[in-house]
Amino acid sequence: MDVIILDSHIEEDARIKRHVEHLIDQGLSVYRIHYNYIDKYAQPGVFSEFGEKGFRINVLMGKLRTPYFLIYCLRRKILAECLRALEILNYDPEQPSVIHVHDPWLLPLAGMLVRNDLSDSKIVYDRHELYDKLARYLGVSLPGLYEKLTKNSISGVVIVSEHHASMTHKLFITPHVVAVPNYPISTIYNNNIVNNKIQSLRSDSRINAIYIGSLNQSDRDVDLLIKIADTVLQSYNNVNFIVGGTNLDSQSKVKIDALSKKHDGRFQLLGYVPREKAVEFTQKAHVGFLLVRPDTHYWVKTSPNKVFEYLMCGTVPIIRADVDHADVLRRCSLIFDRFDGDDVIVKAVSDLIGDHVRLKELMTAAKDLSADYTWEGVAFRYIELYKLLLYPDTALKI
Repeated sequence: MDVIILDSHIEEDARIKRHVEHLIDQGLSVYRIHYNYIDKYAQPGVFSEFGEKGFRINVLMGKLRTPYFLIYCLRRKILAECLRALEILNYDPEQPSVIHVHDPWLLPLAGMLVRNDLSDSKIVYDRHELYDKLARYLGVSLPGLYEKLTKNSISGVVIVSEHHASMTHKLFITPHVVAVPNYPISTIYNNNIVNNKIQSLRSDSRINAIYIGSLNQSDRDVDLLIKIADTVLQSYNNVNFIVGGTNLDSQSKVKIDALSKKHDGRFQLLGYVPREKAVEFTQKAHVGFLLVRPDTHYWVKTSPNKVFEYLMCGTVPIIRADVDHADVLRRCSLIFDRFDGDDVIVKAVSDLIGDHVRLKELMTAAKDLSADYTWEGVAFRYIELYKLLLYPDTALKI
């Protein structure tokens, strides 16, 4: 079975990397066409990370790169360049294939491919976000417009949460909607490090608190993270805070720099953190954060990589967000409502860090619960969906 993956995410996007690696491990032929309009250092042309046949097409136009890319995705030029890339990768257009699209902007390209050269292929759309929900708040969703252009050509939709299924069925004609949540690959974590961290926790142990991810104030509550850090670091001398990520605004940067100086380096701002390093830090952390701004327009139920990675690492999640499986996650997490006040959250986190017995109990519960939320337990749904679309008479119903 051949799978063509179309995406324009950053090169290290965790979901796409897991997807590609799984397909390769299962013996599928994967052709990834990566459209880059973000990273000016990424090399165009042939590449491979897991054994896939990849080709990167750079579409860079300085400050106007995003609007230019969105227009480029609607032009016939993108079809010609995609076909040329597939030819270079020795793709056989006579073979039936799945065209798996990870970005709404590339749905028109998938439609052009099926109408012109790959008529035996089926389009699968990996819908990372609820763009229709965003449209309700802002009046229009540009990704949603691209979805509407191609929705009649889509044969299957992959979503990240079961809770998105009913809404997705209303938007797309296809009856085939499958949830593949953003769970971590269990084998990349070191259980010895995690178990030793939990077992060795005592009242005088050094406590590590962590957040590595988006620092964009439009939806991440960086101000609350700073409040928590300041209170905890003043209250306890045995705590370190590590924060990493991108898109930090200048005002927040000033606050964080002041916080680091105030607490003599026990608060560290790392900037961009490579994936391997993020895993290393998280395995050593005792608490980790996912704090969404309560006033964000885009407050929706999510299946966040970060929370399930915290479980795998025996790290207690501190959550203010609408997350999947919240009723179960409460066994090992502090979960707050959209309308819980900052002071309530700060106090709860500070109290937890000061109670090593309870902290150890929650860390143990997090690690135990992680077995129920692994990538290995859901990744097979990709291939089952492909079989259902390409070989409906022989595929098992999923």
